[in-house]
Amino acid sequence: MSQLYNAQTLFQKKGKGVSSQAAGYLWSKFGLLFLLAILLFAAWNRQFVIVLLLGLIIVTAVVAKLWSRFSLVGVSYQRTLSADRAFPGESIDLKLRLVNRKLLPLPWVQVDDSIPANLVPADSPLPPAELPGCRLLSHSASLMWYTGINWRYRLDCRKRGCYSLGQTVVSSGDIFGFYPRAAVQPGKDEIVVYPRLYPVHQFGIPSLYPIGETSAARRIFEDPTRTIGVRDYTPHDSLRHVHWKASARRQNLQVKVFEPSTTLKVALFLAVDSFKNYRPGFEEDFELGVSAAASIASYAVQQRSSVGLLVNTALPDSGQPIKILPGGGNGQLITVLEALARVVPAAGTPFAEFFGKEWSSLPWGTTIILVVSEPPEALAAQLTAIKAAGYKALVLQIGENAPPALNTDSAWYHIRTPADLAAPADRRVAA
Repeated sequence: MSQLYNAQTLFQKKGKGVSSQAAGYLWSKFGLLFLLAILLFAAWNRQFVIVLLLGLIIVTAVVAKLWSRFSLVGVSYQRTLSADRAFPGESIDLKLRLVNRKLLPLPWVQVDDSIPANLVPADSPLPPAELPGCRLLSHSASLMWYTGINWRYRLDCRKRGCYSLGQTVVSSGDIFGFYPRAAVQPGKDEIVVYPRLYPVHQFGIPSLYPIGETSAARRIFEDPTRTIGVRDYTPHDSLRHVHWKASARRQNLQVKVFEPSTTLKVALFLAVDSFKNYRPGFEEDFELGVSAAASIASYAVQQRSSVGLLVNTALPDSGQPIKILPGGGNGQLITVLEALARVVPAAGTPFAEFFGKEWSSLPWGTTIILVVSEPPEALAAQLTAIKAAGYKALVLQIGENAPPALNTDSAWYHIRTPADLAAPADRRVAA
């Protein structure tokens, strides 16, 4: 992954996102006014030693205040990621760069950067940050004029999810530390970790379309848009299929031989509320369900089929469910994987209601694949309605729960481990 994804913080405008506070009461405005009053009183009484000492203190405070005021002007902080998308088990390189672009040196500067805990290496000694689920990257350095410094880290993507890199706080000030100054920049970088992809069995996914993009196992239907050869003409052949150039070359009528194929449109339904979060192993089952949907989507796209995704989750940023209609190509697969990376086990609408509303809007002949853990009671009636309406369906039940005795003849697969995706045992519930 050679492309770089940058997020840059520039503290060029004084006062914008910058805060300053005196290190003690003596160096505050009222403290300096008090010292100035004592200086004037001492001068009135001709106490020259006191005047000299107080004058040096006040001049030092003014110089320190001016130094602090301009300490973060011309300072740039850059956070660079080697990639912003990854799969579990992959790593992303993080580069932090701080540059002082002015003549005024920085005798001290500190950078505090919040990183999601799930991305920090397990052996990292970093302490927890104030925000839940974050770790704090803290660095201290000194910078001369027009110089910079780099820090490098490796982020381990161990778990599916969407992670926002937190805010950055850059602190500096005068050489004495009387007036520390800090600039806060909200985090804008986002790292998306896709679900794990496992080898997938074909599952005998049914399709009603006789012509399309996916090659058929048996030569039942032929696609007239794909010619794989020619053969001699027979009285039963249509003249529209005559290959005239081959006939002229062989001096005998030849007809085209077409590739058998079937169009497959797959709609994946993930029932997040069927995964009960009070049950032991809930998280493992839920992640396996998400990975099962992602793996089937990847397999369908590899077979040049269309795939869609519908999930009754409540997305953290919008509270809306996921509705992606079937489409083909790598772009569609990326859209589906990114949506699954954001799925959380919080349902906005009960699955039975959500499914009953959404399946009828799918194109006729779509193969519906349901990924559930504990099937809702209404599922049997809904599967019967699907069949009557001209759709095909199969169910993937995730986890160790015993399959329910539903009155349906739809294909039923019990997925207990990732290995079951590659070699599933077909179970049909007898009508």
